[in-house]
Amino acid sequence: MAERPIRKVLFVISTLGQGGAEQQMVMLIEQFVLRGIECSIFVLDGSGALRQRLEATGIVIHDMNYQARANRATRLVILASALFKLWWLALRWRPDVLQAYLPLTNFMGALAGRMAFVPVIVTGRRGLGTHQDRYPFWYPLDRLANALSTVVTCNSAAVVEDTVARDRLRRSKIVIIRNGVNLSPFDHGAKRAEIRDSLGIDKSTLAVVAVANLIRYKGHFDLLEAIALLKFDLCIRKFFLVGRDDGIGKELKHKAKELGIEDQIRFLGARNDVPQILAGTDIFVLPSHEEGSSNALLEAMATGVPIIATDVGGNSEALHFGKFGWLVPAKNPAALAIAIRSVTSSIDTARATALQARGYVKSTYSVENHSNAHLEMYRSKLRNL
Repeated sequence: MAERPIRKVLFVISTLGQGGAEQQMVMLIEQFVLRGIECSIFVLDGSGALRQRLEATGIVIHDMNYQARANRATRLVILASALFKLWWLALRWRPDVLQAYLPLTNFMGALAGRMAFVPVIVTGRRGLGTHQDRYPFWYPLDRLANALSTVVTCNSAAVVEDTVARDRLRRSKIVIIRNGVNLSPFDHGAKRAEIRDSLGIDKSTLAVVAVANLIRYKGHFDLLEAIALLKFDLCIRKFFLVGRDDGIGKELKHKAKELGIEDQIRFLGARNDVPQILAGTDIFVLPSHEEGSSNALLEAMATGVPIIATDVGGNSEALHFGKFGWLVPAKNPAALAIAIRSVTSSIDTARATALQARGYVKSTYSVENHSNAHLEMYRSKLRNL
């Protein structure tokens, strides 16, 4: 009997902002469209920065115009309406696969997909489930989404272990699909001098960059403490913080001033030229307290910049357990400062290691591997129907 083809995939997500899940979804859709697979997106708030990229593929975007700023009663009404519309869309469009991302739309997608008799329902756990610790009501909703799903994808072994422990989900229902990275935007070697000039980095300065939205668990305060420990070093360093301010920007700037390091730090905010910024810097730092599989870390590896990251979640796995970068304990500014000093003092060796990391990302985290793994998973589940 001939294998059932993958004709239609319906994607379900909360926003089209520049988050890791959103970027992975858009990259997957672009690959599917190139392969002739019809894709459609159901999104609660489709006003994000990735919308233009999706529109360029020609797919249909079903936007519910959901606004998280509305009052609670209004939000619940909109979400109930969105759930009905998602069910009706899935019933009418009849996709072969419904793939959802992130907790809220995992739940909505799994429920609507099951009610619409979608053959394969895929939900994803893309990070450690600490949202359940912050908001306990997510625990039963996550477990229900898991139960209604055909398969649950995780992007690292650390996320698998966390999901099994928290949700009591059996391993046979989980598939690991690693994040994909498009290497082409991260090859700016010939333009490095030009990029550094635009950032105000002279030849005698080592530029250190952290790419993460300004959220408390991303560890920016630890990085500031580490910078303060290094401020009397003879080596000249400049630190660049790239990322959207999610509520702690003023605190960070005040802390930098309090520590006497404000002249060493530039807050660049949200940027759409992260590949260029990475190419113009000398060291990438990820001081997070928690991670699933960090896209920023993989992008730094793809650039070939030396990396220092905390040993949390999937960071160790991505760095091949320290082979391709320096791992330090989380919430430990002293260890972070020591690592920055060590990499600075052996920068040529660090750059050689970084080039090996780039090759590893190319072979392990390519967009082709990412899309192929999804298609194989879909076909496997369809064969078992």
